[in-house]
Amino acid sequence: MLHPTQKLEPPANPARFKLHARGIQTKKHKTFDKGYLYKLLHNRVYRGLAVHKTEAFPGEHEAIIDEALWAEVHDVLANNRVARIAVARAPAPALLRGLIFTESGVAMTPHHTKKGTRLYRYYVSMDVIQKRPDAVLRGPQRLPGGMVEDAVIGEVRRLLRTPEAAHRVAKVLRKDRPDIGEADVTAALAQFDKMWTALIPAEQARVVQLLVARVTVGEAGLAVDLRHEGLGAIAALVAPQRKQVA
Repeated sequence: MLHPTQKLEPPANPARFKLHARGIQTKKHKTFDKGYLYKLLHNRVYRGLAVHKTEAFPGEHEAIIDEALWAEVHDVLANNRVARIAVARAPAPALLRGLIFTESGVAMTPHHTKKGTRLYRYYVSMDVIQKRPDAVLRGPQRLPGGMVEDAVIGEVRRLLRTPEAAHRVAKVLRKDRPDIGEADVTAALAQFDKMWTALIPAEQARVVQLLVARVTVGEAGLAVDLRHEGLGAIAALVAPQRKQVA
């Protein structure tokens, strides 16, 4: 069931998703991905060079990117590469921090143990952590972190494909984008999987905080309540560009 809540701002977005939002495509009329952007930013033809295999020679065409801008862009790429390595080595964030509860309404908090070089992550009920003697323990009290996070993302994916989600998101977007219909929204939400796999863990955590209002875990499984406005923000990000009136 979708759950209305307060309006949130969308997370920081990679450049490729900003291009998607503006409707900018490649020469083959496809959306930009990370690999295409990388090749584009390393194409020395734009520097006025003719490239053969790994060697570059002065070309007969003029450069459209000057040396100073080229150097600045590649300094940023080099710094980003160092930052990505640091992020990759950092512990994975707890995607469901502050969002997951037992069916009796008790918060579950991230917890971990380490055995040798391996780190094991869990979500544990506060009843268990605080050893509350009068607690009525209903449902799972300790869950493997990766397992429950994968289950929640799987449920989010399922909910995004429902007609109810498309209808509610279209209603939210219609305030600013009356040109968008439910078919456009359905197509936009279908891009969630592609967007999710392109994000680093920290960005994935921000998206979950944007999309998910609450996760409730019980004997029968888990229930995910989504944020309407969060869905609208994601859909607006990947929706087709507003058509220009001639």
